[in-house]
Amino acid sequence: MKENFLHYVWQYRHYDFLHLKTTDGRLLNVVFPGYHNYDAGPDFLQAVIRIDEVRWIGNIEIHCKSSDWFRHKHQNDDKYKSVILHVVYEYDTDISIGEGEFVPTLELKGKIPLEMFTRYEKLVNAPDMLLCRNSLQTVDSVVLQNQLSVSLTERMQHRQEGFQSILNACQQNWNELVYRVMATGFGCKKNGTAFELLSQSLPYRIVRAHLSSRLQIYALVFGQSGLLEVCEKDDYSERLRYEYDYLRYKYRLSPIGAHQWNWLRLRPQNFPALRLAQFSQMLYETGNTLTDQVLKSEMKTLQQWLSIVPDEYWETHYQFGKTSPRHVAGMGASIVNSLIINVVAPIRFAFARFSGDDELQENAVFLLEQVDYENNVTTRIFSESLFPQRSAYDSQAQLELFASRCSKKRCLDCSIGEKIVRE
Repeated sequence: MKENFLHYVWQYRHYDFLHLKTTDGRLLNVVFPGYHNYDAGPDFLQAVIRIDEVRWIGNIEIHCKSSDWFRHKHQNDDKYKSVILHVVYEYDTDISIGEGEFVPTLELKGKIPLEMFTRYEKLVNAPDMLLCRNSLQTVDSVVLQNQLSVSLTERMQHRQEGFQSILNACQQNWNELVYRVMATGFGCKKNGTAFELLSQSLPYRIVRAHLSSRLQIYALVFGQSGLLEVCEKDDYSERLRYEYDYLRYKYRLSPIGAHQWNWLRLRPQNFPALRLAQFSQMLYETGNTLTDQVLKSEMKTLQQWLSIVPDEYWETHYQFGKTSPRHVAGMGASIVNSLIINVVAPIRFAFARFSGDDELQENAVFLLEQVDYENNVTTRIFSESLFPQRSAYDSQAQLELFASRCSKKRCLDCSIGEKIVRE
């Protein structure tokens, strides 16, 4: 028997709840099973039960065996003094909480449908990373879609929570937040942290004061990246260095270390220097409308805006001082889509929740519906199943579903798994 299965059984009353009795023979009626507690302490809070004629309000603790109470050392924890009922699969000992006083116990053995536990064990022990793959034919498409909707909302809310720490660090300045999150997005997984450090070291108010000069924007970004201090010199890098030296002195700036940048196992199109040039060009071309572009632009405008082409030097260079054959230096479709998925849509969602704008919240989700389904290690787990693969709406929802439930075998916290076990 698994304890999380017992949690599920208790929460949804999947047991024979008629004519219940405690292990000492008293009549038991479960009025309300309580709220599932995922933090430390009893498993269910604020439950309401009736033992004989006495109504009790308090907490419920659940174990496979009643002796687990001592194995988990609850007798030494004051949080468990509020437990009004000990629910166990197998009763093997009484639980004393004082001289002559025992915690009432309910034994569920023989009261749970055996076929339900069999389906649960088959599901969580399936030899597949997507445990429910071979059982999905029993699940209606409506159930699948509802779970994806829940998972997508959870993913957006997690991003919103992450943005809150940035807002706190920059005194609730949304312009600064948009700038920092956009910078991190340009870095993708390999250099996201370095871009984040760069944006923290170069406040948006400084960038904003120089948006009329492309040379100064490039100088500020590359100077703060630390790359100007270690790159091979040429006329272009020396112009940037000369301009940066003045701005660095003016604003008392300290660049991040060049060692922060990752060059290994990257295609030239993703080299940090080229990506920094694209970021600089985006800031220059956008001017004072960065936040408006992120919050208000429609899909076509976003795609045109983010299809950034840096100055011509980068058409023959992937890094300073090293000439390469002429190539496309602009942003490719994959990074444009990544920025819309991981930056624009989450910021819109967060700002909509912050401002109470339901229409903008719907628009954030609609953006994801207009971007292609993502192809990565995790989404490929779902690619040969009945899960939809229509757009980034589905792939983002599946990424969250896998991370929060599938990978942790939390099938009973998923409406799909719950449907399979129940029926």
